[in-house]
Formats: sequence, C-alpha cells, structure tokens
Amino acid sequence: MESPRAAAVIPPAQRKSAVVLVPPCLVRAVVFAAGVVKHARVGALGLVLTGVSLAAVAPDVGPRSRSVDLSAYADVRYVDAVHGDNVTGDGSREKPWASLLHALERIGTPAAGRRAALLVAAGRYSPPTFALKPRVDLFGGFASFAGAAMARDVSTHATVLDGGEVQRIALGADDVRVDGFHFVRGRVRGKGAALYCDGVSPTITNCVFRQNRTQSPQPWAPAQLHETAHDGGAVFVTNGAAPRIEHCLFYDNTTECGRGAALAADRRAAPRIIACVFANNRSGLDDPLRSSDGGAISFFDRSAGEVSGCVISANVSLTRNDAGGIFLALWSAPRIADNVFAANDGGDDAGALFIGGQEHRYGVPLDPYPPAGAFHVLVERNVFVGNTNSAKNSGAMRVTMESRATFRDNVITENQGGFYLQRSEITAERNTVWQDWRFVEDKPSLGPSRLVGNILRGPLDGRVEARATLVRNMSEPAAGGSDSIAVADVFENDGVEGKIAGVRFDAVTSTTVITVSADLPAASLAGRPVGLGKGKNPQWRVIQRASAREIVVWGRLEAETKAATDFTVLRTFSLKPDAPAGIGARVSAK
Repeated sequence: MESPRAAAVIPPAQRKSAVVLVPPCLVRAVVFAAGVVKHARVGALGLVLTGVSLAAVAPDVGPRSRSVDLSAYADVRYVDAVHGDNVTGDGSREKPWASLLHALERIGTPAAGRRAALLVAAGRYSPPTFALKPRVDLFGGFASFAGAAMARDVSTHATVLDGGEVQRIALGADDVRVDGFHFVRGRVRGKGAALYCDGVSPTITNCVFRQNRTQSPQPWAPAQLHETAHDGGAVFVTNGAAPRIEHCLFYDNTTECGRGAALAADRRAAPRIIACVFANNRSGLDDPLRSSDGGAISFFDRSAGEVSGCVISANVSLTRNDAGGIFLALWSAPRIADNVFAANDGGDDAGALFIGGQEHRYGVPLDPYPPAGAFHVLVERNVFVGNTNSAKNSGAMRVTMESRATFRDNVITENQGGFYLQRSEITAERNTVWQDWRFVEDKPSLGPSRLVGNILRGPLDGRVEARATLVRNMSEPAAGGSDSIAVADVFENDGVEGKIAGVRFDAVTSTTVITVSADLPAASLAGRPVGLGKGKNPQWRVIQRASAREIVVWGRLEAETKAATDFTVLRTFSLKPDAPAGIGARVSAK
C-alpha cells in the first residue's frame, strides 16, 4: 500500500492507466481490526476482511498523500503562490500561475469527455469565495514543481485555502475532485463556511477542514425551539446533493447557532462520508433556542447517504443540544457503519448518536409514519466508548421519536449511559452492550421490536416497556425473553495498560502524541480506543498509530488540573472460542 505520507505525481509517460488516485487493485495486506490481526485483500473501494473479527476503522483513516496519475488529463496546469506569476506565467510547470482564482478563470471549462487538472503548490491562498468547475480537478500538497518526482505531502506541504474569518471559501460543483487541500478559517453568516453544495456532488478527498464557523442568524428570535438556523460549520450539503467525502479530517470547526459543526446534510441530501476523522468540533457556541444538534455531523429532512469507517471523537453539542457525534432527524436514514465513537458529549440527549424520526412539532399534526422502504436506519459494526450526555443516561445513543432502525454487531461499553431505546421500532441482532440499557415507552402505530443474540450485560434500567420479542440473549433475568443465557465475561483479555511519560499536541497533524514508559506490543493498535487516566472517567480517544513507546491519538485532549499518568487500551471484546454460539458482536467473513 502507498505511504500515508510522501507521494509523487506520476507523469503520463510513465503511466498507461487512465485511473486517477487509485491504489493497486489487489494486494495482500495485514489488517488490524480493533487489534486483531487479519489478512485482507485491498481493493480500490476499501478493505475486504477474510476472517472474523470485531469492527474498527482501518489504520489508514484520515488524509493520505497519494500519487496523482496525470495520464487521464487533456490539460495539466500549475499554481504556486511563492514562485508563480499571473502576468508572465502561462500555467506551465516552468512558469506557474500565482493564484488559484486566476488559474480557474484561465483554464476554462473542459468539454464533455475531457478533464483538466490544476496542481497547486504549498502556500496560503486567500481568494474571494470561488466556485469549483466541472471536470477541473484540483490537487494540493506539493513542496514545489522542481525535479522529476514533485514530492507531495498534504500535511507537511500544506496547500491552504484561507477564508480569513471573513468569507465562505468555496461553492461545490458536479464532476470535480478536490484532493489535498486545507480549508481553514471560513466564516459566514449563513450555511457551510468552508464548502457549500446545493444540489451538486463533488468528490472531496484527503482534505483538512479546520477552524471554520457559521455565525448566528441576525435577528434570531423564532417562536419555537429547534428551528433551523445556520447549519454546517465547515460543509453544508442540501437539495439532493450527494458528494463523496473520503479520507478527510474535520478538526475544531464550530457553529454559533446551527446543526452539524463539521458537516450538515439537509433536504434529501445523501453524502457518502468514508474513512474521515471528526475531532474536537463543537456546535451551538451561542444558541439560546436549541437549534444546534450534532456536534460533528447532522442529517435532517429525509437525508440519506452513509458514514462509514470514520473516527468520531471528542465532539460536543453545547447549550442543551442533542448528539455530540451524529444527529439524525426528520426521517433521515443514512447507513452508519464501521465507525469508532469516543468521548463525544451531548448537551442534552445522546453523546455519540441520536436517531429521531419525527422532528419536534408544536401545535401542528405529526407526520404519518413512513413505510420501511422510505425510512430505516442501519447501524452496524460500530464501537461506542467513553461518550457522555448531560443526564448521563444516553452517552452512547438515544433512539426515539418513532424511529425505525436495525442495530447489528455493535459494541457499546464504558459510556455514561448506554443503549437507550424509546418509542421506536427496533431490530437488534448480535450487539455487545457491556453496560446499562433500556427500552421505554411504546406507541400503537409502531411495529413490534425484536432483540436476538445480543449480549446485554445490564443492568436493565427499569423494564422493557415496548412490545419486543427477546430470543437467545445473554442478559439479566429482569430482561425476560426466551432461551436466555446467564451473563458472563466471555471476551478475550487483550487490553494493554501502562504508564504515561509525556504528552504533546502536534498542531500540524491535529494529533496528540503520548510517550509511554515501556515498549508497546508489536501488533497494531490503530483504530482502538485508549483511556488516559484511571478511575470512573478517563479521557477516551482513538489511536491513529502506535509503535515502540509512542501512542498518537486523533485530536487534542481536554486540559486537566492533574495530568493522567496511566493509559488503558480497551480490550477488543473479541469472543473467546468457547463463548456461546450466535451471540455478541461479530463481523462476518466477506
């Protein structure tokens, strides 16, 4: 596989393939899924497990520096803020242009069937808000255009698009790829401070979105709570837009009053969000009326798409808003799969994940309950660890307001409040809930629920109030059901503990580097939750990489009066060989 660091442009003369930014189609690799070593085939669309293991994100989540194949392009031009010139330059490698806006104007719009590429060198670019162009792909992260290799590293050689805290950065377009840029300091009294996609679907890969913010509407005095304000602190997608957002980092983005501090989808949008990192984003900095659900991501008004293979860590919804991590409401039903949720905090309900069918309504009738084909949320193979909410009753999730959802092969543990189901139509199969859970309220319009093959350690908070069939669950007697199995610890003891020698934050990569006092195990720990500190409330984060005596985690830590001296890499909750068959979270062979 290609290095996540340095890469190069591959000139047309050295490549016959017309495929852009695609790794070798089939190679053998070793994948560490939540710390369990498995062999895998690696294809252009991701990892294909050939064993059985617990869910976790792939080790190469987040931005990567990948080679660019120029053979697919009829026109290739160059931009360099330091060495370029808009007057004497012609956009060639030897005489690059100086500004991105000038380059976009000069390159024109390629005819159907033809593509152009703009290669942009490291530097800070502050154009007015600009529109992407169909069939004009943008690639950043180059140190310079001198030499044969043209070294590329999207972190070290950052190509920065800077909104200067005064403007939106870009408007989306169809049929365009943007790869290897840093969208920073976008600021708008509207939606989508870094990128706004209205009915258009660009491909955004290997980019960083940092310190973007939407400001509160003015004036803002709606008659009711939960009205829509300025959503999408960094990215806003709406009116059927279906962008593909892959291997990106969203760090320290905010809304003053609006949903989705990093990304918001609205009005039947369907973004595909794959292998991204969402860390330390915050919604609702100045929100008196609770319009800022979704500290990281919001899906609203019949939106769909997917969030898969992502790290969602230490995001917060402030001022009594729901879902520090992902918020779904008003019949939105994206697929939520293969993610790790850690240390997200909800100002009201749900630390990591909130699923609601109906929206909040005041004095008007509710919507009729939609058929399953129009509304069904799938949540599978996710890990929920160390998430919290203000009432400490739904740190992992809250599912409510006539939702219809299937939960399969998820692991839920060490949250302040676990699996909270309320007034919804639920199928839950083979989940491991190693903490409290509840299923409260019912409604005649809902269909019956079914819980099969789950490990539900409990304690069950109250009793199951909904019409639900429970079959062959490992659960406490109070849960009821048929063919139940007594609760027992049936998991491998594969956690790692040790002492912390030092901690520092790396502003270039938006990661925290933890030096430990003894060598770590040889097996990869990437993608696993790690708790810093002992006691009831350690700081949980997700490991980017670990080797020798160094653990690197995504995002920053919260400041503490007394620094943590101990760390614990959570065990994977892989089942022992003699565990009862057909229960608990697994990933089936694919």
